[in-house]
Amino acid sequence: MKHTRIALFAAVAAMSPCVHAADDWQVTGNVGAQSDYIFRGISQTNRRSSGFAGVDATWKSSLYVGAWTSNVDFSPSGDRSTDQEYDVYGGWRPHVAGFDLDLGYIRYGYMHQPRAMRETYVEWYAKASRAFGPVTLGVAAYHSPNFPGIVRKANYGEFSAAWTFRDNWSVSAAYGRQQEAHASLREDGSGASFVYATWSAGVTWQFEPHVSLDLRYWNTDTHASGDIYHAHLVAGIKATF
Repeated sequence: MKHTRIALFAAVAAMSPCVHAADDWQVTGNVGAQSDYIFRGISQTNRRSSGFAGVDATWKSSLYVGAWTSNVDFSPSGDRSTDQEYDVYGGWRPHVAGFDLDLGYIRYGYMHQPRAMRETYVEWYAKASRAFGPVTLGVAAYHSPNFPGIVRKANYGEFSAAWTFRDNWSVSAAYGRQQEAHASLREDGSGASFVYATWSAGVTWQFEPHVSLDLRYWNTDTHASGDIYHAHLVAGIKATF
């Protein structure tokens, strides 16, 4: 889409200074489906399939805003009415000393959430990655000051690695740790934190320039928390435009 826009405006570029400003923007979209929507090792659709869509606008390959949505099912936690997630986010992606950084803010919103059970929350995040030939290593940290329930403060950290071993094939893996302060109450009324680890590994095949298939294994170390925390094998398809 960007190349088409450049071609249309090229003839009047010398007469219109706004053309260069327009070319600084890039808009991309994505749609897809997956056999389960997993977020940090936990099924968000009660181990059922999901469909998703998103759009991003980036200025000079650095500043960005975007939105994303998917169906959800939180019935295992007692919430039988929330049925759709919609996220809005924005940030800055500078390139510093060989590292690609990503500093931003995201709001996780939910439709039809119960009045007595707040699901919506926000996070600040900082990410850094660096490519070493076909291998990319990354680290990320997230902080929420208003996590759902009585938690309020929560933190998540993650290490990741990806290897592109052919032009259209790659494998990737990640290990993360979620910590939620005051997630539950003890008998004496004091708060007890909830901490768990999660990991994933998978393979992605981009069989068309804008279409990819992904097969990924997810798991956590807290199976006692419920079926949605157990191992999952997820297949997905995603198209970008």
